[in-house]
Amino acid sequence: MFTNHELLTRIEDAWRVAPTCEQCGQATAVVVRDDSVWAECPTLAEPRGRLQSLLHLDFASLHTRRSIADLGEAA
Repeated sequence: MFTNHELLTRIEDAWRVAPTCEQCGQATAVVVRDDSVWAECPTLAEPRGRLQSLLHLDFASLHTRRSIADLGEAA
């Protein structure tokens, strides 16, 4: 089980490594999804259509998404 201090340290480390998305430059955001904590580009929460992605050469797989902690391990 992670303490608040351990989670905060992991989040700070993730931001130090990737403070912005490598694809678009937006600041990474911390999100909790499927019992995991992630540092990821906020544009991943706003999916675009295929045509729009092609026109902007903007593919989800290129946006930053890093695992910070697996909360399932804490259970």
